[in-house]
Amino acid sequence: MKKRKMTHAHWRILFGVVILAMAPLCASAQNPIPPVSNPCQRFTAGSVTTNPPALYSQNKVLNVQFSYQTATDSVGRQLYCFMTPDGLENPTLHVNPGDTLNITVTNNTPFNDAAMGETDETYNPPNCGDTTAEEITPGKHGFPMTGGSMNIHYHGTNTSPACGGDNVVKTLVNPGSTFQYTVPFPPQEPPGLYWYHPHVHGLAEAAVFGGAAAALVVDGLENVQPAVSGMKERFIIIRDQPTIQNLAQSPANTDSPFGIPQHDLTVNFVPLDTTTNTKAKPPTTTYTPALIYMQSGEQQLWRVCNCTSDAPLDLQVRFDGVAQTIQIVGIDAVPVNSQAGSQPGQLIPVTHYRIPPAARVEFIVNAPPSTVRLAQLVTQLINSGPNGDDLPTRPLLTMQLVSNDNEAVDNSLPASTGLITTDQLFANINGPTPAVTRTIFFEEVEDGSAFFVNASGCVTSSGAQCATQPYPIDTVFDNNNPPAFISTQGTIEKWIVQNHARENHELHQHQTHFQVLSQDNFEVNNSQQAPGINGQMLDMIEIPFCAGPAPLNGGVQPPACVDANGNPVIPYPQVELLVDFRGPVIGSMVFHCHILGHEDLGMMAVEQVNSK
Repeated sequence: MKKRKMTHAHWRILFGVVILAMAPLCASAQNPIPPVSNPCQRFTAGSVTTNPPALYSQNKVLNVQFSYQTATDSVGRQLYCFMTPDGLENPTLHVNPGDTLNITVTNNTPFNDAAMGETDETYNPPNCGDTTAEEITPGKHGFPMTGGSMNIHYHGTNTSPACGGDNVVKTLVNPGSTFQYTVPFPPQEPPGLYWYHPHVHGLAEAAVFGGAAAALVVDGLENVQPAVSGMKERFIIIRDQPTIQNLAQSPANTDSPFGIPQHDLTVNFVPLDTTTNTKAKPPTTTYTPALIYMQSGEQQLWRVCNCTSDAPLDLQVRFDGVAQTIQIVGIDAVPVNSQAGSQPGQLIPVTHYRIPPAARVEFIVNAPPSTVRLAQLVTQLINSGPNGDDLPTRPLLTMQLVSNDNEAVDNSLPASTGLITTDQLFANINGPTPAVTRTIFFEEVEDGSAFFVNASGCVTSSGAQCATQPYPIDTVFDNNNPPAFISTQGTIEKWIVQNHARENHELHQHQTHFQVLSQDNFEVNNSQQAPGINGQMLDMIEIPFCAGPAPLNGGVQPPACVDANGNPVIPYPQVELLVDFRGPVIGSMVFHCHILGHEDLGMMAVEQVNSK
């Protein structure tokens, strides 16, 4: 495809697109947003990457109109995107703490009723918008969507799961329907990088895999971490898509740094154009990374979103192959070392950072010296387990020194106006005693046909047993399932999250964050602990595979990694977390694996948070 041309004037919009009603309305009551011509455009490999277009709130409100659309690229990949009426694709949405985000979205994808032998998913009332997810399975790529239902999840935000808010359990916007979102942000919302994407069960992987993912920013980071004050910010939105060679069939997992990756990666829609020479012995894979401009001696704030559907990344900045130290400023939209209420939080120096799908990290990068021949951001080899994807070492960005990057828009953060004096969410999380301790664990069918997350244990602070999930272990997710458990607003819970499967899984907790207490039994299972996250507040965490054998019953049904008596061969990898329910959020939400292919096939559960 030809490189997309955009004027810089379109890349920074100071006002919302249109004034919308503040109250959420049913889908049928909205004026539809018309489709936009030439949607879902993409760049060519090797292009210079620049920040995505941006929309900013004014007077504490950001009003946005979206047309959700689909297209097919020149090699047959199905694309998805959010388009504004004036042609901006997947803009970065900027709000401030206490602002309200209003979005009117029309689903302008084609209507496709379920094919013969397939069933739609009906949402029992009460529901938001439409009632039936229009699913079809094209079969060619194995993804269950060519233009079906959608909604929007405001990932990482501590916003209400009520109808018209960040509700993914019961919200459907079918093709031809229009829906109004009204999302108020708490005044104590931490400043940092969030993101938004569709989140309809069964359809989420295809939508994000097609590119329907973009950044959402709560501004003010420089007032918690003054180290970034006045620094140029770069948004690095990493997405995945099929390689041309793997459109029909994905490669086997070889766990080699030179292997054939499961999917291609893109940076701000600049693809790597992953190509494998299968005639070479062994096969060799080449990449064409995007370019990013820096000036000599410059420091930049890189705001990285792993907005892929399925791919964990292990980021490293290398100068002529030598790992460089980067300074982490924020993780999952929480400034690091700020959870105790102290500011500014001490930055975290690391030489690499493990970022699971859906996670975000913000860090300071130094420009390479002029003597460096090759400066790159790479993702290193990840061993995702016997059943996992192939994730070899790959370059993502090549850093190029210029005297002036000639950007018409000033991408620098403002100067700090002084440290925030009021407590942010999650402050002093280590003070209260956890109300309960829960055991959560992941399991899967070895052939990849079904995935499960279980809430199997619960003990109160006094040692009494408390309720666990009210349905059998290894039940696949259904939007009409009852809550796996009920929590109480104002409490903190301790979660022990285990992985009983032979591939990596990632926990995402909606509507709130958790503090990482420990990463246990990683090394005994041939994995390494993720650097820089212990003690920090996250909404995403990866739990690596268990290294034991396949199930004893023919390698089909869970659990894996156990002996003939059903006991673990070696201790399961696990993390211990403090989950913070002290915020303003009440209602039904979900927790799940954010490898979206796993979530779509059942690895998700509902939780209910009741008022005190």
